[in-house]
Amino acid sequence: MHNNKGTLTLIGGAEDRQSNTGVLQKLLEKTQPKTIAVIPTASMYGYELGDEYRACFRRLGVDNIEILDIKERRDTEEARYLDIARTADLIFFTGGDQVKLAHVFLHTGFLQVIKDRYFQSGLHLAGTSAGAMIMSDPLIYDGDDKDFQKGAVFFEPGFGVTASITVDTHFMERGRIPRICAFLASGHSKRGIGVGENTAAFITPDDKLEVFGAGIVVMFNADQMRYSNFHDIKENELVDVDNIATSFLVQGSRFDMTKWAQIKPSRRKKIIAAS
Repeated sequence: MHNNKGTLTLIGGAEDRQSNTGVLQKLLEKTQPKTIAVIPTASMYGYELGDEYRACFRRLGVDNIEILDIKERRDTEEARYLDIARTADLIFFTGGDQVKLAHVFLHTGFLQVIKDRYFQSGLHLAGTSAGAMIMSDPLIYDGDDKDFQKGAVFFEPGFGVTASITVDTHFMERGRIPRICAFLASGHSKRGIGVGENTAAFITPDDKLEVFGAGIVVMFNADQMRYSNFHDIKENELVDVDNIATSFLVQGSRFDMTKWAQIKPSRRKKIIAAS
């Protein structure tokens, strides 16, 4: 365990940015940042989206918000952006296109600064939608509405903040259980986290995950997968897979990512059967 590791907040997209309650407020309560760096690179409307987050975070009580208008790889070398990456308390990646994030930031000094600070100096790191998915390694994309077809889901290296764990977002709303299960069946990743909209998975330095927000977070574990036909079938044929373990978590649920098991609350609510 990294004693000086920061926190990681994975938001499933479509979080409330208009009111003073909800996921973003809880994020600020958990991290208490004095300075926030918003990186809207994934979006086609980065400048406008950056302004929207600035207004939201100011409404929630943070005055010092920097928008890093990074559009291509060479922008990551700008001294001003590197200085902000070295000093901000919370770095927040917006939604958009996760593949664009990979192509702009992977193997840059800028990303190395962020990862070093996260793993060694307590940097708070957060992302929503594509900005949460990019924290994965491997990173997945495409494959929606293809059910369990082999070859429908593409993947490439992500930031590796959650090494060997693949993150998916807009999860229940866009029916993405097949996407992540088919990918786990391929063996390229053994663990997955699916985060619903307006919902966050908040991960502490000791790898305890807490859920807050309106929806569901689903944890996937393929360690005990008994069978998969993934490597025996052709492209576009359906994947057959047995025994991927799942945990469905809601607001207030806690999960130990080291043991990959839910932390049971001290008082269990009785399940009352319908009469």
